[in-house]
Amino acid sequence: MIPVILMILATAASVIFLAESGKAGRMAAAEIVLSKAWSYRFERQRLTETMEEFLAKNEKYHTVSDKKAEKKRKEWEKQIDGHEKQEEKYMSGKKFTIMDLMALFGYQLLTDIRLDGDNDLLRKLTSDCEHSGYVELERDQETGGKKNSAIYAYYLLASLISSMYMGVILGCVAGVVMMAAGKTGGTVLVPMAVCFGLVALYGYLPYDNLRARAKKRQEELGQSFPNVISEITLLVMAGMNIVKAMEEAAENSDTLMGRELRLAMKEMGQASTLQAALTRLQCRCDNKYLDKMVTIIAKSYVAGNVNLADDLRAVNEECWLDRKHNARRMGEAVQNRLFIPTMLMFIGILVVIVVPAMSGFSL
Repeated sequence: MIPVILMILATAASVIFLAESGKAGRMAAAEIVLSKAWSYRFERQRLTETMEEFLAKNEKYHTVSDKKAEKKRKEWEKQIDGHEKQEEKYMSGKKFTIMDLMALFGYQLLTDIRLDGDNDLLRKLTSDCEHSGYVELERDQETGGKKNSAIYAYYLLASLISSMYMGVILGCVAGVVMMAAGKTGGTVLVPMAVCFGLVALYGYLPYDNLRARAKKRQEELGQSFPNVISEITLLVMAGMNIVKAMEEAAENSDTLMGRELRLAMKEMGQASTLQAALTRLQCRCDNKYLDKMVTIIAKSYVAGNVNLADDLRAVNEECWLDRKHNARRMGEAVQNRLFIPTMLMFIGILVVIVVPAMSGFSL
């Protein structure tokens, strides 16, 4: 009886899947192709950043031999070239796989339930896209009048929904196959769970990786920004021009904030205005104190501000105070996490000492 029910469920779910996927329009297919091309481009960027960071650290600290470093560099370059070729195939319309077709179901389902940019989950995911550090997903980047970050966020959510739905179908099919082979109990449930988990994981990983990247960048910016704004404030107070002060602070910092500031200065040197370069910096970086600094600098650059140094110092002090509070909260969190292991160790030591003593006493 159970195999029949599972078969009916799998068949009904498959029919719904095909029907919904068939209703999806050309726009959904175009956004999937564009998003897949971006995903390969983002992976290229991630690998390039990893390679450059490793080579820079190895050159400074010599953690591995030059021969091993060169071997790793070639491996990374091979992977980067592979991702570039895949991106070109998608952008030229030469590639669209069955796995890509799966996302059409998610697109249509989101359309049916009228999920749009006002939804909290989609809004948060769009914000993570904007602050992921990928140029294509910056706040002011658009394709066909639609924000790139919204396009990619919609694709990630649609892919996740489609993968989970397909995982349910394949899980039911796996259950029918195992029961037909005479298996029962756990030998049926395990393959069903594995099928669901593997397919669902395919859609979840890109979603999770982007959110994790955005969170990591935000934490790194929070750690590195106070040092950068301190140097800018000191240089401005010493009488240096604000643009020169930012260039000097950027060159003296190897942190994420320093790299982002160097990129902003480079953009300003390429016929971009200071205000435009700082606006793009805000788009890439999610930090409230950076927003305050950009507002102060932009206002000073356009209308003039004799209190620029004082305003920057106020933001600097506020920023360092917040960092101090964050460090204290992190310390308290670590202390709480260590409480249970510490108590277990104490009990273990107590048992080791007391049990032999009590045994000797009884004798």
